[in-house]
Order: sequence, then structure tokens, then C-alpha cells
Amino acid sequence: MEESALERYFDKYIADDAPHRDEEEQNEEKDEEEFIKLLPDELLTLMESRESSQDRSQRSEQSVRPPEETNRSSIPRSLDSKGQKLIPKINNVISTVDLCCHLDLNYIAANAWNVQYNEKRFLGLNMRIRKPRATGNIYSTGKLVCLGTESVEESRVAARRLARILQKLGFPVRFLKFKVHNITASCKTHPVNLELMANHRGCSYEPELFPALFYSVMPGMNVTVHRGGTLSFTV
Repeated sequence: MEESALERYFDKYIADDAPHRDEEEQNEEKDEEEFIKLLPDELLTLMESRESSQDRSQRSEQSVRPPEETNRSSIPRSLDSKGQKLIPKINNVISTVDLCCHLDLNYIAANAWNVQYNEKRFLGLNMRIRKPRATGNIYSTGKLVCLGTESVEESRVAARRLARILQKLGFPVRFLKFKVHNITASCKTHPVNLELMANHRGCSYEPELFPALFYSVMPGMNVTVHRGGTLSFTV
């Protein structure tokens, strides 16, 4: 089509239609105004209050929203997950108690449940309980070693229940000198290059003797680092 034909088409169909559209929009606005005028005052106040409450809620959400959320939205999930803290989980608490009496291990093995006693292999007697799940090593001298619990409080409760079982068997048991000797915890992280880590201060790594690395964090606290990323804390 030539330019003159295009101009004629625009003038005839598009330019002529524009004022008709403006008139229709104006008529629609007038109809809305007339309809609103016919509404009672109660409905008008409800409509205005709803609009104002919506505006306030939007403004409050924008003002209350912390800047950390906007920053986190721009951070990829892979980078954000790396910032998570590693929290070790307690696996074992070892404690000792003095029962202050001589114990006949053969009599205990014959009259108690969940007991294992082999004098040739181990000098003590092993007794297990379910609540809390724990194991007690009982010696004829009256010493009790409680292990297998997941907290200090559970270790104390388990030691008291073991002592109560011995008391029911007729021994004059007393519960004295409860002491926690060792706490073991562990957590999982990414794989570790033990050869590079062995150069740091406080690290000891001898793969010919043991496949893990020993790291002395502070006096009384040691960490065993495995190549797969498992960390074992001993306090």
C-alpha cells in the first residue's frame, strides 16, 4: 500500500474512532459517579474505610519488613545454606558413682534382669536399662560406671535407677560422689583434606596408625576429624 492510502485508512477508521472511544469512557465515568451518588451514606463510609485499611496494611508491611529478608531473597540457596551453624549432638555421657558397699556380682547376675557377667573376660558386670537407655558397669568394690546416655541429667537418673535395682536385691547401697568424666558429641560437615589440615598447630595425623586426624582445640577438649567430614568432640 502507498503512503496516501495508509493515511486515508488511518483518517477513516482509526482517527474517526478515537473521539468515539473518549466519549464512551466519559459516559462510563459519569454512570459510575451517578451510581455512587445513589448509594446510602453507610455503604460509602464502609467502602472508604476498607480502602484506607488496605492502604495502611500495605504501608505497615513495607515498613515492618526487615532488611534481612530483602537481602536473603537475593542470596542463592546454596550460599545461604553454607552459613548454617553446625550443632554437635551428644552421643554418650560417661559418669561414675560410689555405692559405698561390697557387691556380690554372682548373686546379682543370678537374680537380676538384662545382666551380662563373664568373669574371665571382664571384671565388672554389665546391666542395661531402657528408660533412660543406658548401660552400667558394676564392680565388686561398689563402683558404678554409667554410660550411653545423651545428657548429664539422663546419666544421673540412669545411675540412680541402677543403684535402686541393687538396693532391691538387698545391698546397703548409697549414692555418693556422682561425677561426669567424659562427654562425646558428633556432627557432619563437608569432606576434609587431612594432609593439609595436619600442618596446622595442635593437629596430629598418622595415617599408618589411625585413619583420622586428632585436633586439640583447647585444654580438655579434643576433636577427631575424619576424611568424610565427621567430627567427634570429646570433653
